[in-house]
Amino acid sequence: MKTNYHTHCSHCDGIADPETVVKTAIEKNFDILGFSSHSPLEGEDWTLSPEGVEDYVSEINVLKEKYQDQIQILVGMEMDFIPTEAVWTHNRWKNLDLDYMIGSVHMVPIVDEYKHLSIDGSIEELKELIDLYFKGDVRKMVEAYYDTIALMASRETMDFIGHLDVIKKRNRVMGFLNEQDSWYMHKVCEVLNVIAENNQRIEINTGGISRGATDALYPSQSILKECCKRNIPIVINSDSHNPKYLDGEFSLAREAALEAGYREQWILDRREWRPLPLK
Repeated sequence: MKTNYHTHCSHCDGIADPETVVKTAIEKNFDILGFSSHSPLEGEDWTLSPEGVEDYVSEINVLKEKYQDQIQILVGMEMDFIPTEAVWTHNRWKNLDLDYMIGSVHMVPIVDEYKHLSIDGSIEELKELIDLYFKGDVRKMVEAYYDTIALMASRETMDFIGHLDVIKKRNRVMGFLNEQDSWYMHKVCEVLNVIAENNQRIEINTGGISRGATDALYPSQSILKECCKRNIPIVINSDSHNPKYLDGEFSLAREAALEAGYREQWILDRREWRPLPLK
């Protein structure tokens, strides 16, 4: 089966309207397509607006019915974890009757100023974050990111964790992080232990490569091997913001999973997660 559960459209920061995405998925012979617009964040223009959430869910549900004989469509949401905000089990989200939720971290907390700043934005934003708020201490910033992932994994209910090591997104240009440093892998493994203990899934996300931001998948191969050691289930996704990349680098993701020791990926079919052999 051909599936993708990390898909963005014009309701947030994707470039195409939902129906165009569906038609492209059908052309690409997808069996299941899940939409996952970004949950609202105050002051951000790349997420759903608070007033646009219901319209988003309604439109995807209409497309579910319209194309049900050609493709299974699911409506989900990529929830941005902010430690100081209400948990995702709040009635607002329950009442939407979503098919699934992705748990992601795009922001790190600035404790003294009671705010959060993006680690997933422009190079200039990341430089400001490191220099101004972390006083040039890259390790402190990276550890703050992974601590937030660990807190999310232990506190929230989600279907899988999005782009686990997206903190490296600007590293190819900025060179602020050596992923082979012992402290880095030690921190990552701490977080993987929390993920495994809480029975969370992760995704292999091809979006960084497809959009030209990275040379490697999320997560990197060394991390993926550690995930496999801990029997952390995987879901393969494209994190598509442009429908032409709906299946971008899927063969590479499968090869990486097999090399790491995985023999199956997990798919969501009619709201039920089940394993699917990688080959």
